[in-house]
Parts: sequence; structure tokens; C-alpha cells
Amino acid sequence: MKKILILTLLFIFGLTTMLGSFLLPVPALAAFELIRAKGFEVIYYLDSRGVRHAFPNQITYQSWYGNDFSKVITLDKATVDNYPLGKNITIRPGTYLVKVPSRSEVYLIEQGGVLRQLQNESIAEAIYGEGWSKRVVDLPEVFFQNYLIGEMVNHDYTIPDSVLYQDSDTGRYYYRNNGILRPFASTQAILDNNFDLNFVVKGNRSYYVREKPIIARDKTVFNPTAEPLVSRRDCANQNLKAAVIFVADEEYSSAELAKLQTIKLNVASRFAYVTDGLAEIDMDYPTSILLDDGYLISQRQDGTTEIHNEVINTFYDNNADDFDFVFVWSNFKTPPENTNEIARFIPVTNKVEGIGKGLLDRANIFGSTGKLKGIIMMGDINKYYPETAAGLDQALNIVMHEILHNWAAYISFVDADGQTSTDLLRNDDYSHWSIYNSFISPLGGSGWINNGNGTFTSGLTKLQNTNLRKYSQLDLYLMGLIPKRYVEPISYVVPLTKSEVGNNISGTTKTVTIDQIIEANGEWRCSLD
Repeated sequence: MKKILILTLLFIFGLTTMLGSFLLPVPALAAFELIRAKGFEVIYYLDSRGVRHAFPNQITYQSWYGNDFSKVITLDKATVDNYPLGKNITIRPGTYLVKVPSRSEVYLIEQGGVLRQLQNESIAEAIYGEGWSKRVVDLPEVFFQNYLIGEMVNHDYTIPDSVLYQDSDTGRYYYRNNGILRPFASTQAILDNNFDLNFVVKGNRSYYVREKPIIARDKTVFNPTAEPLVSRRDCANQNLKAAVIFVADEEYSSAELAKLQTIKLNVASRFAYVTDGLAEIDMDYPTSILLDDGYLISQRQDGTTEIHNEVINTFYDNNADDFDFVFVWSNFKTPPENTNEIARFIPVTNKVEGIGKGLLDRANIFGSTGKLKGIIMMGDINKYYPETAAGLDQALNIVMHEILHNWAAYISFVDADGQTSTDLLRNDDYSHWSIYNSFISPLGGSGWINNGNGTFTSGLTKLQNTNLRKYSQLDLYLMGLIPKRYVEPISYVVPLTKSEVGNNISGTTKTVTIDQIIEANGEWRCSLD
């Protein structure tokens, strides 16, 4: 066994030095964040990729560093020129308000240099207080193109993103971004991130608050080259991407990681198989291994371990918002596993209509700007046995089952009497297919075979491998992969004995068409269109 280290990306800050001449070879400059060329006044911010970004004027520099020039390293011009030139730095959000000299409009600034016009003075005062006008600085028109124009602020209760925020009721300080709050552990932590307490924005509205506090300089809080927060919401269904997180309490074994890797390596081919090659999923991104830091998990009295939302937030602190799904495995038993639940799908966003599932948007509380559709909690890796063919098939069937929950099974249909029916669904949770359906899917259905004498035999008995189930035509329609004309009528058995189970049952059949399903749920439609 060996100790796990949390995978973190360290933002290394510059050595403290005054504005003197300091000449080092380029590879040795990784610890520097501010540089200038000897004989030139322009100061550059050096990002983690070795790209230099100019502060176009003094006010922009001061918004990030105040009057502190101690970290600026002076190099010869040839050395500075070796660093590729990137986009200019914009004024730090939450500090100044800006206007251009030739216009009267006043803008606040959000992450990535996004300008949002304040509709009127009363709104500006409601957000920033009576002294709001003292924050306004002129932005030379030559630098205006460094910024992007966002939505106008037309409500006095608006709290902008990327700001130092103080709760008016409790007095606690937070960093507010992407609509959520993250607490500062101390005043020193605020100062470590170069915030000026004079620039605080106050309010008393309720927001989602992250558990893990900011304790020191944090690259998600202090980042002069942060990209704008742009919505990534979509209805992707063909080219999907998933990330994997492995959460451990104190230790993990190479055998546990080998199990996880075996499952992971086989997901793409199995997904292509179950979707008849109509869709693909990329799981090649490196697995993130997280060790509890006091905020990721907690022990319960029943002997299980709760995985907190901070696991997903921590992942997005260090990774791009590129994933449709995030899988979470652990090496301990989680609470749902005490109820015999093997895995669980947690919906995050949904922009698809016509699938019996409501529109949903709570990506921000997980750290996503909308790309994330669902979190799949797979539980303890030690309950899976991918070392054997049968064990691998079982694990992959569970993965296919949970992915499919993003689209199915939630639909109703209009029956022959004009009533809305949920008979295609399992009636204990209405999120799985009924065992009485004529099709077979990872989400249920038994594929009943009509024996012609009032009895039916489960189609599952004819399968050599019950863990090798393709998505049904109805599944593929709900995913948006096939048009409605390819969905053949669906039948289901009404057993003579209510809730009868077994490989052979007696009963009658009813038929449901795709038009009956659409009548109850509407046409499949991406609400972004």
C-alpha cells in the first residue's frame, strides 16, 4: 500500500525582488510571474505556459497588484522576447468600474475582461454603495477591444461574478464566481489573493456555498489570464467525453487502480456497441486521484463514507470544463451501497425536451459552466471484478446503464382511452423500464416472447450473456440518435396475476406507438436550438 497525494496544479509565484536587473536563462524563469525588459516600462504577467501578457496601463496593473512592484524581475530584452506574446491583461473584476472617455456608459467587469453595462445610477449604488462613482476609471478607447461585452445589468439585486463578497448579515467574506460562494478562511487569505477590502461587494442573498475555504493564494481566485465564463450547455449525444475520479480515504492499492483502469479502457468499445455505432464516448483523460483533505468525505455511523460535493468542485478547480459525465469510484463503501444500490446517476444539466425529463441547470454548484450533464457514482471499486470476462461485462453493463439515465427512462404515453400512462416504467421509481416491456435494455425490459397460448417467456433466458445488452430503439430515440420513424411499436405484457415475475408468465399484451409517446411528452428537441 502507498500513500496518495492529491493531484494539484501549483501556481508558483515570483521571487521577491526590487526592480533591478536580473538575468537568468529562460528555463529557470518558471518561478517568476512578473517580468519587464531592461530599458522598457511595460510589465508582463508570465502565465504557466510561458506566455507573457502585457499590462496596458498603470490602473490595470494596480487592480491586480496595487502599488507593489517587488515581484517584477528585469531581464534583458532578448530574454523577454523569447517568451511568446499573448493577449493583454484586463482590469481585475471587482475592483474598478470603467467607462470610455467619449461615452457615458459605466461598466462592471467580470472574469476574462467581460464588461457589463450598469443600466442606471440607482443600480450602481445598490450594488456598490453610495461611493460607487469613486470606483469609475476611464478606459482608453485603444484598450477597449481587449474586453468583451456581456449582458446589461438591469436589476439592483445583481451581484457580479469574480468579486470579493461580504455577507451583510454574518460579516463573512467570500469569493463569488460562477454564481456560487467560496469562503475565505481568514483576512490573511484575502490579502494573499491581492484583494483590497475597500473593493468589497456586500449583499445578503442566499447562494450555494462551497465547503472548502480559501486558505492562501489560490489560482482559481487570483488569475490575471482567466478565460471568460462562457456557457458550455449543449445537447451532445454523439461525441461524448467523460472524466474519472478515484477517491480514497488514506491508502489505495495498485490492484484497485488496475481494476479501475481495466473498466475504463473498455468503456468506449462497449458504448459504441450498445449504440450500434451511432455514438462514441472518450474516456482517455487521466484519472484524478483524490485523497481526503477534510472536506471531500465524512464517516457515518453506519460504517459507510459520504462523498461530498467538494470532490467534483476540486476536480474542476484543476481541470477544464470539457466533460459530459464525471465518474466517481472510491475504495470504501458509500451510503447507497447499504441499500443494495450498485451505482447512481446524479443529473446536473438537461437541455433536451420530449424525453419526460424536466429541464435542469445546476452545473455551477459542481464547478461546471454547463457542459456537465451528470455525475455517475460508481461506489467501491472492490465490488467490481473486471479481472474476469463475466465481471468485466457486469461492470460495463452498469456503466452503460448509468450513462443511459441521462436520457431514459422517464417517459409516459397517451393510452387508447386518452389517459396518460406510465406503464412502460417500473412503478417503484419511474426511472427504469418495466420488466414487462417487449424490449431489452440496460435500464430494464425482459423482451417477452409470445408463446401464442396466453403465456410469455422472458427473452433474457435466450441471451448467452445478460450483461451484454444494447440500447433499445426507444433508448436511441430518446438520446436523439435516431428519428421517430425508426422506432417500431412497443408492446408490454399485462400479467394475469398482478406483479407476477419469473421466466414464464401468463397475460395479455398492449401496444404503444412512438406517436403516443410524443403526444404525452412532445417531440425530441434541444432547447438550445
